[in-house]
Amino acid sequence: MKRSLQLISLAALVLAAAPPASVSAQAEPPPTYYGTVGPILQANCVGCHSEGGIAPFPLDDPQWAVRMAPAIAAAVQSGRMPPWPPGGDTPPLHGERRLSPETVQTLVRWAEAQAPLGRLRYLPLPPPGAGSAPLPYSFKPPQPYTPDVRLADDYRCMLIDPGLNRDLFVTGYRIRPGQRQLVHHVILFVIGPQQLALAQARDGRDGRPGWPCFGGPGLSGNPADSGVPLGFWVPGTQGTDFPQGTGLLLRAGSRIVMQVHYNLAAGPAAPDQTRLELATAPGEAGLKPLLGNALVAPVEIRCPPGGTGERCTRDHALAKSGMRFVAEGSHFLCNTHPAQYQSRDIGDGSSQVTTCDRPVATDRILLGVAAHMHLRGVRIKLELNPGTPRARTLLDIPRWDFRWQGEYWFKEPIRANRGDTVRITCVYDNSRAIPGPGGEPLEPRYMVWGEGTTDEMCLGYLSWVRP
Repeated sequence: MKRSLQLISLAALVLAAAPPASVSAQAEPPPTYYGTVGPILQANCVGCHSEGGIAPFPLDDPQWAVRMAPAIAAAVQSGRMPPWPPGGDTPPLHGERRLSPETVQTLVRWAEAQAPLGRLRYLPLPPPGAGSAPLPYSFKPPQPYTPDVRLADDYRCMLIDPGLNRDLFVTGYRIRPGQRQLVHHVILFVIGPQQLALAQARDGRDGRPGWPCFGGPGLSGNPADSGVPLGFWVPGTQGTDFPQGTGLLLRAGSRIVMQVHYNLAAGPAAPDQTRLELATAPGEAGLKPLLGNALVAPVEIRCPPGGTGERCTRDHALAKSGMRFVAEGSHFLCNTHPAQYQSRDIGDGSSQVTTCDRPVATDRILLGVAAHMHLRGVRIKLELNPGTPRARTLLDIPRWDFRWQGEYWFKEPIRANRGDTVRITCVYDNSRAIPGPGGEPLEPRYMVWGEGTTDEMCLGYLSWVRP
C-alpha cells in the first residue's frame, strides 16, 4: 500500500512538471534556413532570385534570405510567388510552380520566428529539371543588341536563320538569355518565306539590330503575317521538350523571329545575344505534326464614364492601331457587332468582358494551350463546351500579368471532337491610368485590336495533334 502511494505521488509530480499539450506544441522549434527553408528556396525561387538574375535580390544567399523573410512570407501567402498564372479549375499542367500549403506555412513560421539560420550545413543544389539539358543546334541573332536606355521596358524582335534547306521537325527547344538580369521574357515565332520580306524590311531600319515590336512580330496588320508560335521563355523556366512522338514541322526556308523583352529597371543596359537551341528530327521521321489554331475575341474597350474627346472614339482607336482588318474581322468570326459593346453598361470600366465561341472543325487531341493580352488585361479563360455536361476549363488565368506569360502543356491530353465549342473570354480594366512599358502613365482610351502598347488583344492558342 505504501509503495502504491509512493508511485501515485511520483506520477503526480511528473504530471505537474509536464507542460500542457498546447505549450509543448508552441515549444516546437521553428524552421531554419539550413534546415528546411534553404532547400525550399533553392527548389522554387533561385531560378529567378540568384546573383545576376532577373529578380531584384538573390535568395541563394542566406543573408539576403533572412533580410527578405517578411517579404517572402507575404508573397507566398498572397500567391504572388512563385509566379504561376494558371489557376481556377485549369487541368493539371507540366512544370507547375506551386507551393503546398505546408510549404507556405513553413516559410511563414520561419519569418515569424525572425528567420533563424540554424546549424550551418552545405545545401546541395537541386537536380537539373526537365528541359535543362543542352540541345544539339544553337543559333543566335547575327549581332548583339544593346537595349534602349531611354525605355524602362524594351521589346525587340530579332531575325534568326536556322538554315533550313529541307523540312524537319522541331522536337524541343531551349532559350539561353545572354543578359539574364535584363531579359524578362522571350517569345519565338516561325515565319515562312512569304513573311520574310516583311521582316527583312523592318530589320535594322532604325540603325540598330532587329526592330521594335510588342505582343508579336509586328510585321503588319494582317494576322497571317504574325507567324506560328514556337515557344516561350520566362525566368524560372528551363526549356521545353514537345510531347513524345510529336514535333513542330518547319518548312524549308522558314525563319525564326525572337522577341525579347528587356527590363531596364533590373540593371544597366549591356549587349545581349540571347541564344536559341533546337532539337530536331527529319521531316520523314513519322512524327505527329504539332498543329495549332488561334482563338480571337473582339476587342472593344471603352473609356470609363466621363471620358470624352477624340481618344475615346472608336475611329481614333482604329486609326491608331493600324489593324482594322483584325478589329473588324474578329466580329465577323464571332458573329458580334461593335454596337453590342458600345451600348452595354460597363460600370466604372474596370471589368469589361469580351468573349467568342468557335466551333471545333475536326477531331483533335489537345496537348497544350497559351493565352495573350496586353497591359489592360486582368483575366483570361479558355473553355471547352461551356454550359454543357461536357464542359471543362482548358486554361484560367484569374490574375493576368503581361510580365509572366508562358506555354502550358496538359499532363493528360484532352479530346475535342468536331462540332464541339471552344470559348475564349477576356476581361479588361480601363478605369484608370496605368504605367506603360517606358514607365509613362497610360490614360484610359478606346482600344481595339492592335500591336501597339496602348492597344489590346484577346488571343488564345491551342496545340494539338490529329487522333
